[in-house]
Amino acid sequence: MFTFHWSGKQLKTKWGTYEASVRRISDLKDVLLDPPEEEGDAYYMFRDVCRPEDREKFEAHAVRYDITVIPPGTIGKEYIKTFGHYHPEAGYGLSYPEIYEVLDGEALFLLQTRDASDFIAVRAGKGDVAVMLPNYGHVTVNTGTKPLIMANLVSSKFSSEYGAVREKHGFAWYYTTEGWVKNPHYDTHPEILETGPSPFPPDIYSFFVERPRFFEWLNRPWKVADWSPERMFLRTQH
Repeated sequence: MFTFHWSGKQLKTKWGTYEASVRRISDLKDVLLDPPEEEGDAYYMFRDVCRPEDREKFEAHAVRYDITVIPPGTIGKEYIKTFGHYHPEAGYGLSYPEIYEVLDGEALFLLQTRDASDFIAVRAGKGDVAVMLPNYGHVTVNTGTKPLIMANLVSSKFSSEYGAVREKHGFAWYYTTEGWVKNPHYDTHPEILETGPSPFPPDIYSFFVERPRFFEWLNRPWKVADWSPERMFLRTQH
């Protein structure tokens, strides 16, 4: 892993500075429990971050490393979250997966199938890793008191799909200071499967640079025989 310094809309590394793609509070209005009137920055996304000497390897394997920063706080009663999206199909009926690492802070990763029949809530802290399963959309919530800084590895072959999340005004459940709240735009609300993180070692950046072929499943998810939550997450419980 490399060192960096985050300050607002900039991420500074030894080899250069990255400018953020900023998601504003108004950008989230369609997926919030109680859209506010006030405006401000919601979170910051730094795309395609890597050391110059690693660039060729990332491009050769069609994988991208991003860093996202979500400040602490709430919007209404909801903890600040990402907009949420789904990934398109990669092949054989499986959408592209993704893998996240919490670099600092506390995260709640929400995973939901397109038909909202399954809903998984993954709690993760610093050093934890969480896999976003094929055929699940995902939202990330900052449940802590300091900035949530997280990194992800994802295929560079596709664009995320936001329409289905916007149409339903978010996922089936909102996470608030008062706990779980049902999204009234859904006819039914799936049981929440609460889990711990995935059984992966920390520092996914170095892991990829050292063993890029291990991450073939980011572009070919059918290479993994069992994507069940019971296998992919620790401490699975109802």
